[in-house]
Amino acid sequence: MIKRIFACAVTLGMMIILISGRSSSFIPAETVYAAEETQGEVTIDSEYLIPDSIGWCTYYVVVATNNTGSDISISADFVAKDGSGNVLRKVNDYADAVKKDQQFILYGQFVNAEIGNAKNYEYAYTINPTDRCAYTSVAIDTRDIGDCVEVSATNYSEYDIQSVGVRSVFMKNGKPVAFDTVNIADAGITFHGGSTNSQVIGTRAGDYDDMILTYTSVSNHAISEDL
Repeated sequence: MIKRIFACAVTLGMMIILISGRSSSFIPAETVYAAEETQGEVTIDSEYLIPDSIGWCTYYVVVATNNTGSDISISADFVAKDGSGNVLRKVNDYADAVKKDQQFILYGQFVNAEIGNAKNYEYAYTINPTDRCAYTSVAIDTRDIGDCVEVSATNYSEYDIQSVGVRSVFMKNGKPVAFDTVNIADAGITFHGGSTNSQVIGTRAGDYDDMILTYTSVSNHAISEDL
């Protein structure tokens, strides 16, 4: 298990793929930078503390890159603490398959009523190798449709895979203003071979001019070429 402790962090991420305009009154948190990871590990690229637009929850978002040299599954426990170090809330997030060298997003979603005056956020993650990564079987495209973004996914393999998990941080002038996530599939969590489907993301993102978008997907069988 690898453990990291951060105060409220705001840094600039990677893989910015879209530009458009919106409106928002987001006030960013103070910046605290993570310790650098070494090669052969999961590299932490940036961390963001992002309140939602209606005041119900706060997201602690970690943008990372899989530099382990192999495809992995990863699970992370996120903890919100008060100024005295007391645990206010613990949540979990995971990705079943992240390709080697792939950038990805994990996040902790904290309901504001449960975390009070949280001052620090801690997370610990565990990784394991996997042979079920379907990342290279999928292609993603985005289209600005006014108040939000349409994300389309195509499964180019002949096999069914599990839903494509899309996660995105919306940015304004280099600062995070919103976070959203959707799953793209045909029925339930099944995404059929050769199929294309889409979902809408960022319906409450407000004013943004860039976004970071990552995705993951899992095969129902071993994929040797993705090892």
